Amino acid sequence: MTDPSEPSVLAIDLGGTKIAFAEVAGSCCLARSQIATPRTGRGADLVAAIATEMARRGGRLRSPIGVATTGIVQDGCLTALNPGTLPIEDGFPLVAALEDALDRPVVALNDAQAAAWGERLHGAGRDWPTFAFVTVSTGVGGGLVVGGRLQVGLSGLAGHLGHMVYDPSGAACGCGRQGCIEAVASGTAIARLATERLGRPVRAPEVFGLAAAGNADAERVLDGSAMAIASGLGDLVAAIDAQGIVLGGGVGLAEGFVERVDRALVREPMRFRRPILRASCGADAGLIGAAALACLHQ
Repeated sequence: MTDPSEPSVLAIDLGGTKIAFAEVAGSCCLARSQIATPRTGRGADLVAAIATEMARRGGRLRSPIGVATTGIVQDGCLTALNPGTLPIEDGFPLVAALEDALDRPVVALNDAQAAAWGERLHGAGRDWPTFAFVTVSTGVGGGLVVGGRLQVGLSGLAGHLGHMVYDPSGAACGCGRQGCIEAVASGTAIARLATERLGRPVRAPEVFGLAAAGNADAERVLDGSAMAIASGLGDLVAAIDAQGIVLGGGVGLAEGFVERVDRALVREPMRFRRPILRASCGADAGLIGAAALACLHQ
């Protein structure tokens, strides 16, 4: 049920494969719809696709729109930190283009940062003024809340755990660095490493199934991912003295993965360990956080 005291706001979650739309009131997401993300490399095509879906949905809500997007948002402009996730021109003026197309105010920020704020307001981070939200999915992203305030950073980069280096001799990352956590621990990396070990193409969900059935190669791949994530969490604890970690994303919330990360975190010295909770807003966290920030502009 929606809370009548909460205003309804339209939120958009712009990802590399899909764009999700929902009307959000507090932690409730209603009137959902979804379209495929145009992967032409042109921001104008993204804006056109969003405008077309908005026209189809109708104009019942005239409030500001909150947008959670993969990539870095700086002064309303979007740049893909890893172009393989979402091809787009560097510094595309996303907010201005959407405001022109939709004729209403738009607030945009990175999707993991938005999810961190959603979890702070309505999810697993409610009792932690200082925590890190980490999403392990196709890529690895993160958002930081410090002293009850969401951290975005000077250029929108704050919280990007996935692009901290874990193995300097590891695989090249799309961001231009070598051996990033994303390059060795994401769903994409899990699929690549398992494919190499098993000698046949596999996707990340199948790797979890194989591990559950006792396949040793699948177990090693997932344990390697968990170790990289745990190392990054130790670094985040050292950087912001987080009270805890909220873990989300398709891989992060997969059966047994939080427990794997917990076991790997035991390898860290005691002062770098913190409790890990599953994200309770699930896939809606980004929509919820973006809507809450858009509400501030009403």
